[in-house]
Amino acid sequence: MAKVLYGIDCFVEVDSGAWSGKRIALVTNQTGITSDFRSTIDVLKEMEGVSLHKLFACEHGVRGDVQAGVHVEDFIDEKTGLPVFSLYGLSKKVSTELLEDVDAIFFDIQDVGVRFYTYLATVKYIMEACQQTGTAFVVMDRPNPIAPLMSGNTSEAEFVSFVGPHSLPVCLGLTIGEYARLIQKELYPEVDLHVYEVKNWGRDMWGDQWQQQWIPPSPNIPHFTTTLCYPITCFIEGTNLSEGRGTTKPFEWIGSPWFKPEEMIQHFADKNIEGVELIPAYFTPNMSKHAGELCKGVQLLVTGRDSLEVSKAAYELLHSIFSVHEEAAWLEPFKEGMHPFIDLLWGTEKVRCGIDALLPYEVVAESWDRKLEDWNKRINSILLYK
Repeated sequence: MAKVLYGIDCFVEVDSGAWSGKRIALVTNQTGITSDFRSTIDVLKEMEGVSLHKLFACEHGVRGDVQAGVHVEDFIDEKTGLPVFSLYGLSKKVSTELLEDVDAIFFDIQDVGVRFYTYLATVKYIMEACQQTGTAFVVMDRPNPIAPLMSGNTSEAEFVSFVGPHSLPVCLGLTIGEYARLIQKELYPEVDLHVYEVKNWGRDMWGDQWQQQWIPPSPNIPHFTTTLCYPITCFIEGTNLSEGRGTTKPFEWIGSPWFKPEEMIQHFADKNIEGVELIPAYFTPNMSKHAGELCKGVQLLVTGRDSLEVSKAAYELLHSIFSVHEEAAWLEPFKEGMHPFIDLLWGTEKVRCGIDALLPYEVVAESWDRKLEDWNKRINSILLYK
């Protein structure tokens, strides 16, 4: 099996001269590298005729050194001397003034294929600004590490947010380039969009089958295995439990000082959820929720990724947590008038209300399979890979 080549590899190989003389802004982070580990920043800086004008930083910063939720500041990059402008500050929208002196915005960041991973929202905001200014948007595509896992409920329009920027299932099954094509089709049809495709990749391939090294796209997605757990356990962020931030197993370990591992494991096992298992875990986070406290908890093991139903596993995990622990609670909304964070993550209030009433999954998820069928129809015309 041939090694997967990224969009930046193909850009250099086939079309590097197409942007000669153009002023370029680059949105990237530590994952923006060629298959031989050269930084996309360096590639563009060294490319004859290309004028790399500025950098943009999403959540976690241009070097991946900023923790989740922490505002990224503007600064001058010491290595390149380029100004770096934040797309994750007080405002997450892309100012049209920042595009006045550029002809194209390039995007090269590894996504994880999950609705609430915030790079998707940043792409949408960039494309909104590009449509307003006529700036070209160029995506150096990268494979989706969990592409075979197209699964989960589709978010409702009322709950569109930075962790759910469009009507999307939990696991999209799309590359970042395909997602940009969907946003162009459904929201911003006038955007001058260019996608440099990956090579030697098919949508039945998992991230450990690319013959490439895994580069963490953010501090709390350290391993490929994290991407399998993340669409299930990220919903713990909407509760008063730790989702494992500040440990060596973020999104694989969950728990709290008052957690009851054995009761939890038994309650969850009785549900017979395919593809996942729970085992006891004990950890002390060094940051975020329950920092410095010994947490009792569980480790989520994905034992059958091909049979995994993400939303069912996530709902039943929460159902067991709230059934076993009277201390379990939802986090309050960030601001008055906002939806609770758990509703934004799920893209609906039905899950929170269903868990509070301890309703069966089948009652809450009655229409979800049909909406996933609708999703397949929506994306049929924008797919780039078989």
